[in-house]
Amino acid sequence: MNYTLPDGTKIDLTNIYEISEIKDYGFDEKTIDESTLTFAIRLKTGKSKKVSINYHYNDWFAIFKELKLVRDDLIQNWEKSKKDKSNKN
Repeated sequence: MNYTLPDGTKIDLTNIYEISEIKDYGFDEKTIDESTLTFAIRLKTGKSKKVSINYHYNDWFAIFKELKLVRDDLIQNWEKSKKDKSNKN
């Protein structure tokens, strides 16, 4: 079962090993006056995918909520895929 991230990347839910908490990495060196909120999806293959949003400090709460909704939806779908897989076995 695939899940599509906001950037269009498709992740196979059965390959997810772990989903990290949301972290604030502070100022992004590649931008002027923006910071980065990120969470990571660790895959069973050992690779990982970061889901990040840059924000201006005034927008921190709104961006955090937006990223949290993505993360929570991903976790909900991941849990559902694990449950569906165990029901098939």
